[in-house]
Amino acid sequence: MFGRRKSKRNQRGSRYKIINVELGAAQQRSKRIRLALKWGGSILAVVALFFGVWFGGQWGMRVGFYQNEKFSIQKIDIRTDGVMDPQQIHRWAGAETGQNLFDTDLLRVKRDLEMVPQIKLAAVDRVLPDTLRIRVAERRPVAQVLLYRQGADGQLVRARYWVDDTGFIMPPLDQRATKDEAASPWLPMMMGLDQAELVPGRQVNTEPVRSALELIRQIDLSPMAGLAKLREINVTGRETMEGVTWKGARITFSQHGLDRQLRRWRQIFDLGRQHQRAIAAADLSIQNNLPVRWMLPARPSS
Repeated sequence: MFGRRKSKRNQRGSRYKIINVELGAAQQRSKRIRLALKWGGSILAVVALFFGVWFGGQWGMRVGFYQNEKFSIQKIDIRTDGVMDPQQIHRWAGAETGQNLFDTDLLRVKRDLEMVPQIKLAAVDRVLPDTLRIRVAERRPVAQVLLYRQGADGQLVRARYWVDDTGFIMPPLDQRATKDEAASPWLPMMMGLDQAELVPGRQVNTEPVRSALELIRQIDLSPMAGLAKLREINVTGRETMEGVTWKGARITFSQHGLDRQLRRWRQIFDLGRQHQRAIAAADLSIQNNLPVRWMLPARPSS
């Protein structure tokens, strides 16, 4: 009797236990489905929000800026620190009035301008609502060189190129690309350079070129400023260079200590002026007992 009751209780307990397990698994499955749907909906909402903001922002930018007639270029403000004609800079920039100010690629305009060899730096900015501002810094030539290049017919062709104060080689600026009042600059000729090192559009950074450019710079700041102008600078010497003035004087310089040599040149110049003599040749590279040769006085006409 007791055994049968106990057996029934055990059977009822086992049955209830099995039912509870089945209900728990179903609840877990339902919970996972709801969680997956919740996460899926959240992801879809985020994706929809992202694309909505993306396309909505593009539409807003297009309507508000890129297709807005208020931002059409009405003025191109061009200024340069040199002699270039602003109209030529305008053509090089490739920007036109009527274009949208925000649709204009400023980096492209800057790159195109700085590809011109005579332009050192270019700055391009938007000035709202309708102005494109361009500022140009030009390379200033201080000397010139002669380059020999093979022409289409196989013959060597001689061409003249400018050199700025950093040794950058560039073709002369076309007179049509300059302002009306701009004159062709007068430049000393650098001679004796290795032709293989002279590549247009590149910088020459050799010791002879640096010394020649430093001589050109210092002579205008030295006691000889305004008293002598260099026509040629020959740098074939290993440690020296020879300058030829427009009056025909040949002055030999050392590549080092130019300020001291220029002061001595002024002393010799003043001495010759006291005796009404002009220098024909002087070697300033020697520190002591400077060899100086004077020009012969002009013979009186009979």
